[in-house]
Amino acid sequence: MTKLQRTALGAAALCGLAVALAEAAGRLRAEGAMASPAVALAKAGQTETPAGDASRGQALVESSGCFDCHRIGDRGSRLGPNLSDIGSRRTPPRLQQALVAPDEEVLPENRFVRIVTKDGATITGKLLNQDAISVQLINPKEELKTYLRANLREYTILDKGLMPSVQGKLTDQQVADIVTYLRSLKGT
Repeated sequence: MTKLQRTALGAAALCGLAVALAEAAGRLRAEGAMASPAVALAKAGQTETPAGDASRGQALVESSGCFDCHRIGDRGSRLGPNLSDIGSRRTPPRLQQALVAPDEEVLPENRFVRIVTKDGATITGKLLNQDAISVQLINPKEELKTYLRANLREYTILDKGLMPSVQGKLTDQQVADIVTYLRSLKGT
């Protein structure tokens, strides 16, 4: 057998192994023994996801300071993402992930920036617009601000979101209640 034949035989064996592993993973997923990463995160540390109650979830959202950043209908802040129709845009596992691990997926339109002016003031806010001359943002007081780039010492788009994780702060049941409530928000 030539070296080329041995190489081809080895590549074929590796390809066959890869196909067999992919087929086995597909069977395990179909049987429920192997979950996708999002489902695995949603079920991490849980034997079963508890059923949620939308009215308890709404009460938690209203009492937990969510409206300090988020808006639902005509209530709350415009600083963070508007949640009025989040139930039509996100699946329950993605909603749970957004609560437990919010930094895993921060959409570009929800990124925050930190700027430092030449006089040393540090400002953090949601980026609205930027061009070669200026940066426009909304600050935590919901004020629209424009800063000339010539007056900035530093300008950074933050990788992490400002939303804190609820992991360790809320029970699995409370998280399920909030997810059920958010899932019910379909907008108008």
